[in-house]
Amino acid sequence: MPAGSFRITIALYTACLACTLLLAPAAARADTPAEGAQHAPPTISADLDDYDTGNEDMVPDPLEGWNRMWFAINDALLLKVVKPVHQGYVAVTPDELRSGVRNFFHNLAFPLRFLNCLLQGKPMEAGVEMGRFIINSTVGMAGFIDVAKKDKPIVEPDKEDFGQTLGVWGAGEGFYIVWPVIGPSTLRDSVGLVGDYFADPFGYMVDDDVTYFAGRAYGEFNKADETISSYEAVTKSAVEPYTSVRNAYIQLRRAKVAK
Repeated sequence: MPAGSFRITIALYTACLACTLLLAPAAARADTPAEGAQHAPPTISADLDDYDTGNEDMVPDPLEGWNRMWFAINDALLLKVVKPVHQGYVAVTPDELRSGVRNFFHNLAFPLRFLNCLLQGKPMEAGVEMGRFIINSTVGMAGFIDVAKKDKPIVEPDKEDFGQTLGVWGAGEGFYIVWPVIGPSTLRDSVGLVGDYFADPFGYMVDDDVTYFAGRAYGEFNKADETISSYEAVTKSAVEPYTSVRNAYIQLRRAKVAK
């Protein structure tokens, strides 16, 4: 990984400790018993607007002051800075290039999705991921062209991550938290981010953290329209945007874990 062994060791110990706390009975009791399902990752998905945003059966929100502060900052950053800059980027960047970059980073993250499919006991989905990766990495010119999407037998499965894997294993959600830039998450999903980071092949392809995060930032910025449209679908008509985003995120993650 681009960072030194000391930083990696500290991060791994932190992840192990957090997992232990999440799997403890006290953490498990933080889940709401009526639903009996959990959730998992860190960014707002394009599927958020498909979920009801009722207040019932939500995870605890003991850091609401912190969360609301960062929600407001993230909101301004996304809509006042990223959105207009991205609109300019779209205006001067060919669709083929933006689509190619999106496909490349998605294809590159194959090991992360493949590993989590296996960890969640989904061998068929893992096989589909493998088939898509082989086709797109060869015929698809290192993944810049998503050739596999044209083949119905290997239609892309749901994206799996370590947050979802922890949920499948029975780890409790913990509490809700909003991270700077990253956005909505839970204690369990935050732990999952550590696993996602160390399983990300891109980190092993670059020499330093600056290059890694710059590359990842560009990959996310390139597809920012997906995040923006999803976010606005939830917040535009909401009386309380913070609550709507929180509840939609929790329900979306629970649905993904339940699949």
